[in-house]
Amino acid sequence: MSIAFLFPGRGSQRPGMLHRLPDTAASATVLAEADWALRSLASRTGTEDGAAGREYADGIVELDSEEALERSPVACHLALLIAGVAGARALIEDEEVRPSYVAGHGTGGYAAAVLADVLTFEEALRAVRLRGELLHEAESTNGPESDVAIRLAQHLATVKRRPQSVRYVGAVQGRSLFGDTNAVFDDLAWSAARPLRWAEAMSALAEERVDCCVELPPGRALTEQLATAGLPGVRAVSVEEHGIAEAAELARPGGAESARGGGPSPEVESELPPGQSGLA
Repeated sequence: MSIAFLFPGRGSQRPGMLHRLPDTAASATVLAEADWALRSLASRTGTEDGAAGREYADGIVELDSEEALERSPVACHLALLIAGVAGARALIEDEEVRPSYVAGHGTGGYAAAVLADVLTFEEALRAVRLRGELLHEAESTNGPESDVAIRLAQHLATVKRRPQSVRYVGAVQGRSLFGDTNAVFDDLAWSAARPLRWAEAMSALAEERVDCCVELPPGRALTEQLATAGLPGVRAVSVEEHGIAEAAELARPGGAESARGGGPSPEVESELPPGQSGLA
C-alpha cells in the first residue's frame, strides 16, 4: 500500500494549532527541538538583528497565539512547519504509518522536504524563517516575487546535499522528484513566486497509484480539495479531523473507503505576495 503525506501552507494556520497536536512522544520531541532551535537562533542573531533577532528568544510557547500569528511576519510559517513535522513524526514513530510520497503546499513543502530527508528540521526552520521575512518584505514594499525566490535559492544552495529517502512531489513542478536534491530545492524556492500546480501534483500521486493521502495538521483544506477532485482509488484522511490513532487506522490497508469530514474548511490560499500536545 502506498501512502502520501500532505502538508498545508499559509491559510491553514489558526490560533492554538501547536497546542492541539497529537499528544505523543514523537510530537513532544519535535516541539522540544523547535523550541531549542528558535531560542538558539535568537541568541545568535539578536545583536545584529535587534528586536527582530530576539523575536523567538522565548521559544515556541506563544508562537501560535492569535497575537503572534497576526503580528509576526514569520510566526505562521514557522508554526505550519512545526505542526506538519510533529504530526508526521507522530504517525511514523508512534503509529508506524510511513509515507512513500510527500507533498506540501507553499510553506508545507519545507515540512515535506524534512520527511524526505533532504533538509534537517533545523535547516528547515532557518529556511522557513527566512521565507517568512522575505515574503513580508515583498508584501510591504510591493517588491518582485522573483527576488524572494532567488534569495531563497541562494540560501538553499549553502545547505548540505544528502540522499533523499522519500519521493517528493513538487507543488511548482507538479511531478514526482527523487534523487535530485537540486530540483527539490528549486521547487521549494520558487513556491514563493510561481503559481502552484497543486492539481497536477495530486494527479501525479494518482498516476503513481497512491492509495491514501494523509493531511498533516493543521486543518483539512487539502483533504477536502482532494476529495472533490475525483481521483480514482485515492483515499483522503485528515489527522486534525480524525485524530492520530483513527487517521492511522484509515491510512492502513483495509481503512474506510472514504474519510471525508463534515462542514466547510478554509480554502487553500496562494502563497504569492498579497495573496493536546507536549507544548507547555
